[in-house]
Amino acid sequence: MRPLITLALLLLCSALQAAPLCENFLSASGAYPKGIEYLGCHQEVEAQTAPLIATYKVKGSEAAVAEAYLQRTYGMGRLQFFCCMWDSLRHFHRDPHSGIKYQVLMASEETLANQRSQWAQIEFFYITVSVDTLEP
Repeated sequence: MRPLITLALLLLCSALQAAPLCENFLSASGAYPKGIEYLGCHQEVEAQTAPLIATYKVKGSEAAVAEAYLQRTYGMGRLQFFCCMWDSLRHFHRDPHSGIKYQVLMASEETLANQRSQWAQIEFFYITVSVDTLEP
């Protein structure tokens, strides 16, 4: 009987995953471009999935480097201009080592600069990387 209980506990424990912590998620993937500034992390406990959200900003003049990094590292799509801002649309990425599922988004502040060549005119772009802590 004890071997069965021990086996059941081992199987249960191996299925459990450590809960993610609120942190600089980009640094967890290694070095990232210096132009990206980490602003902090918080949890939105009232949201359905209680996500942990790390926020960053990058100057418009350095946004192309940040976009290329996020595309290469997380598979984020190319930024597109919609109405009055640049937006990557939300992208999902699962870390192959930890199994953690990240949501990555890059968007500009509101702007009339609708050409990539005008990005330097945009003061900041913002990046959010979030991790759900509850199932929807």
